Amino acid sequence: MPSPLDGITVLDLTIWQNGPWATVMLSDMGANVIKVEDPVNGDPGRASAHRVANPKAISLYFETMNRNKRSMTLNLKSDEGREVFYRMAAKADVVIQNFRVGVVERLGVDYETIRKINPRIVYASASGLGDQGPHARDGVFDILGQARGGFMWANAMPDEDVQYRLYAGIADQTGAIMLAYGVMAGIVARERLGVGQHMQTSQLAAQLTLQALALNGHLLLGSFPRTTSRRNATNPLWNTYKCSDGQWVVIGCIQSDRYWPEFCRGIGAEHLIADPRCVNQAERVKHCTAIIEMLDKIFVTKSRAEWIEILKARGVIVGPVQAYHDIPNDPQVIANEYVATLHSPVYGDMREVGVPVKLSETPAYPRKPAPQFGEHTEEVLQEFGYTWDELAGLRERHVI
Repeated sequence: MPSPLDGITVLDLTIWQNGPWATVMLSDMGANVIKVEDPVNGDPGRASAHRVANPKAISLYFETMNRNKRSMTLNLKSDEGREVFYRMAAKADVVIQNFRVGVVERLGVDYETIRKINPRIVYASASGLGDQGPHARDGVFDILGQARGGFMWANAMPDEDVQYRLYAGIADQTGAIMLAYGVMAGIVARERLGVGQHMQTSQLAAQLTLQALALNGHLLLGSFPRTTSRRNATNPLWNTYKCSDGQWVVIGCIQSDRYWPEFCRGIGAEHLIADPRCVNQAERVKHCTAIIEMLDKIFVTKSRAEWIEILKARGVIVGPVQAYHDIPNDPQVIANEYVATLHSPVYGDMREVGVPVKLSETPAYPRKPAPQFGEHTEEVLQEFGYTWDELAGLRERHVI
C-alpha cells in the first residue's frame, strides 16, 4: 500500500536532533529522505553518546534520529559541491536545514538561492530562537531551549533552588515535530495552490506551543502555574500514590466532586465522603495536605494492580506510573504497535519507538535502520543523472 508522502524527495541538511527527527517523521510517511553530510565530519550525532561495544557501530542517538534515510556525502563549501546540490534541488520537493541563522547564506544554499532554481521548493528552516531578533544567531542546544522557553522553570519544585532539564531532548523533539508539521503544510499548499515557500520554526516557538495553556494563564490572567509537590496537590484526585509493592498509581479525576464518593467507597474510606474537610473540592483544596497524608496510608495497604482493578470498577480514572522498562510490555503499546522492530546489519533486530499516527489506507511505518556514513552517495547521485566517470571525478576532487 502507498504511504502519504510516496514520491516526495527531501534533501536533508539537518544535524543532531532538532531537524533529523522531523525528517524521520517524513520518512515514516514515505518520503525519500536523502541525508546530505559533510564528507569529513558528517552529522556530529554519529559520534554522540550511547555507543555500543563495537567501535564501528552507529550510535543509539544517531540510529534514533535517522532511520529510513539514505546518506550521501557532499562538500557544500566547494563550488562544485554546491553545483551538485543545485542539480539535486532542481528536482527535489523539500530542502530542510537547521544550521545557525546565517550559515546557509554563507554556504550558498539558502532559500532565495534555491527558489531561483526550483520555485516550487518547500524550504524548511529550524533554528533555536527564531530567525529574527537580537539573539537569532545564538547557538542553542536542547538544554538552552528548555531554559529559554520556561520549561525548566515550570518543572522545578518551587521550594527547591534547582532547575531541572528533562531527559529525551524535549526542546529538540518538539521543535522537530513542529518542523515536520510545517513541511507537511507547505507540501499541501504547493499541491493545492502551486506555490513553493520558506517555512521557519524554532525550539523557542515549539516550547511556547507545548505550554500554551500554562502560558496563556499568564498572558490572559497573570497567573504563574508551576509544578507542585504531590504532598500539596490541591486536588487529591489529581495525584500519585505509592502502593504496597513499591509501584505508583496515578489518579486523574479533574471533576473531583463527581468521583469523590465512589473513590472513597473503593478505598474503604466511606467516612471521608461526609468529612467536613472533604465534602467538596473547595474544602479539599484547603485541607489537601492532610487528606493526602490519609490517602498515602491507605494506598500502601495494597499493590498497584489491586488498586487499579478496584478503582476502575468504581469508575475512577486511574492508571500506572510506568518506568521506561515497563513500556515495551504495556499491552496497549503492543496492541497498537507503538514499538516497531527493524533489522540492522550492525545490531540485528532492534526495537524502536514506532509511528504515532495510523492511517487506514496509506500507512506510515519505519522502513529500515539509519544509514552508514555516505552509504548511498553513488546510488543517489546516479538517480540525479551522474555517470560513474563523473562520480569518480567528484571523489578524486573531494567533492563527495
